Amino acid sequence: MTTENPRVAAYPPQRIYERLIEFKLEQGLKSDSAAIIAILETYFFGGTPTVSELPNTNKRLDDLEVKLIACLKM
Repeated sequence: MTTENPRVAAYPPQRIYERLIEFKLEQGLKSDSAAIIAILETYFFGGTPTVSELPNTNKRLDDLEVKLIACLKM
């Protein structure tokens, strides 16, 4: 998959990465990239992006499946 968006890389400490994974599950996001974009969007612009605005999350059934799996693991 190609994109014209710039690439950003980071090496977070384990405790931050674990919280990123929790956030990803809570929000029903499929990738670290989508979670980081959502976090940055909220931090910089104070809004919460809609699912259709996030990369790789435009299929509603996929999002619901992720949320269901997270609920079943509780």
